[in-house]
Amino acid sequence: MGYEAGVQQGRGLAAMKLIGSIAILTVVSLAFTLDARPQETRTVSQDDDFALDASKSYVYLQVDHLGPRKPLTEGEPSVGLWLRLRNNCRIPIVIATFGAAGELAVVDEVVPDPPSPKGDAAGSGVVYQTGEEGLTDIFRWPNMNEAEARGAEDALKLRQRGAPNYHDLGRPHGYNDGYGPGVETLKVIPPKGEVLFSVPMSHVSETWHFEIPFRFALKSVGSSQRPPYSYVAFFWDDIPQAYSTGSAKP
Repeated sequence: MGYEAGVQQGRGLAAMKLIGSIAILTVVSLAFTLDARPQETRTVSQDDDFALDASKSYVYLQVDHLGPRKPLTEGEPSVGLWLRLRNNCRIPIVIATFGAAGELAVVDEVVPDPPSPKGDAAGSGVVYQTGEEGLTDIFRWPNMNEAEARGAEDALKLRQRGAPNYHDLGRPHGYNDGYGPGVETLKVIPPKGEVLFSVPMSHVSETWHFEIPFRFALKSVGSSQRPPYSYVAFFWDDIPQAYSTGSAKP
């Protein structure tokens, strides 16, 4: 190799090293630039919320009307409360029902009200942080008076035996624990779906309310991973004022 050829080869290697260094610097500089960019803030829209209508609970009851109702068990009043149970969340829910459309009833439990305004416990004695005040309604003790629960069971037994004036004996039993008007059938309510049903007016009063159990329509994975279940409650104060006076009282 001649002198000039060696010089040219040396210049070529130097140029390649320079280009490589520039490329590395460019990559490093770009990495620092990207790292220095402010993180993008993701705005959560209503479409991202679990509740489809953010102004309402994810599952709730809405009064449709109060009016005539065919009694489904012996001794029930002929006046009923017609309600819509609405699924306002993104996951189907499931409830247990009786009957067919037009005479549909749901499994419910009639329980005494806790000794607090509007039936919701104030959460006294529970420590919470600022901003968590609205979460204390999870602490409710509807069956705190065992004597009342036993009294309701005794009243039902007397009714079944044909005892007179059993209505004066207290709170009735709900459509649960085998006391419903037939065979229980599962009903899946899809997102945005609803079920129109009725309950006897005797299932709610100024001293007791009823609760409807439900759960998400998800498969159980195993004994240690059962899906959680909940209930939606209805109190006397939830009846529109126009219905909660006069003959509407049970």
